[in-house]
Amino acid sequence: MIKLSFLSGEKINLNINFGIIINPVGTFGGAQRRFTNLFRDIYVKFPDNAYCFVSYDLLDKIKNIYPQYPLNNVIPIGKKEFQTKNVTVNKNTAGQKNYSKDITKTSFLRKLYRYLKSYFTQYNLYKEIEKYRKENNIRVLIGVYSGILPLYFYLNKTKRKVGIVFCDMDSCFRDILPKEKKYWYRKYSSFNYALENSDYVDFLSPFILKGVKERGMNIREDSDSITPCSFTDYSKCKIGDKSIFQVAFAGRLEKDKNPDLFLEAAIILSKKYPEILFHIMGEGRLSSDIKEKVNNSGLGNIIFHGFHPQPTEILLDTSVFVSIQTTNNYPSQSVLEAMGCGNAIVASDVGDTRMFINKDNGILIKPEVVELVSAIENLYVNKEFRERLGKNAFSYVRENHTIEKMAEYYVDLFKKASSRFSK
Repeated sequence: MIKLSFLSGEKINLNINFGIIINPVGTFGGAQRRFTNLFRDIYVKFPDNAYCFVSYDLLDKIKNIYPQYPLNNVIPIGKKEFQTKNVTVNKNTAGQKNYSKDITKTSFLRKLYRYLKSYFTQYNLYKEIEKYRKENNIRVLIGVYSGILPLYFYLNKTKRKVGIVFCDMDSCFRDILPKEKKYWYRKYSSFNYALENSDYVDFLSPFILKGVKERGMNIREDSDSITPCSFTDYSKCKIGDKSIFQVAFAGRLEKDKNPDLFLEAAIILSKKYPEILFHIMGEGRLSSDIKEKVNNSGLGNIIFHGFHPQPTEILLDTSVFVSIQTTNNYPSQSVLEAMGCGNAIVASDVGDTRMFINKDNGILIKPEVVELVSAIENLYVNKEFRERLGKNAFSYVRENHTIEKMAEYYVDLFKKASSRFSK
């Protein structure tokens, strides 16, 4: 494994060109933040080898959020007219799950239309990627969740000239009811094909690998790989003025993130402790509902920010960060940023959350309003306790979740994938 130091400024030629596919439009969530930052830092070391494929929408967001981002090898693909700036809710996002619809009630022609539309959209993206792949002699491509869809056409070939890695970070499969399994397999046939046929499948955590195996996926023993850690940009993470007790929630405003639960707890605590400030940051399908409930509460100490391009500006002054996802909190970018800013963490004890939240840096709870209220109140009345957890969190992420460790892992994965595919 190549040992990387991003402080030395030394550039390395890897002799293997690789491309990262981060294509979806819509919210700028944890996956987009993780891999745009990863590419930036890998590009610093391997400017002659690293390429990144993004949608025009994502490119706009990168430019707005990271004004100094190196764009030399960032390649936009897709059609501009289908991209929208400042997206709050995008119901057509690739790979979006909507389990409430019963596909069996949809007409055959509509099913066929949806299938063909999706097929040719991904095929056209594949053709664009292939054009740049040939021009730049790219030998390995990694599809970041929905970014794997256009790579399906490489996997379908008997012989191919590129190694394929699938980064699977979807831990929402546990919400699927038994009667919906057939629907899920039809809708996600491309994902399933990638799980069973990619040279390597990079699972964000053991919880996700276990979950797909439980659903009958035939994951080859020699192809599964677990990401060793996550990371964030700690240069933006500082311990600020925590003289006022503030609590934050940041993430996609979707059902599985439980923003409603956080807001309910915030309202209860605000009536008892009006001096506490609560922050809600994020966007998603629940944005309008959450904003309306905040306004209707009449409580001025609950602040709805919507999408915040730099959440660390808020987190450096907060004392507690809440992450209460239904299935798995590990390794949330927002949690890492909050820990990096010295926040004590209150998290739902689900999935692989215990891999980075423990009694030394946070409180693990059931995702229930009574437990959430109790945990936040405990931290409010016990200043010494919350400060100790926050300081431990500050140190923990800098020691265990680093860009060096993550970049070394992916570079090594690219090297292994390039040696596996058919010549």
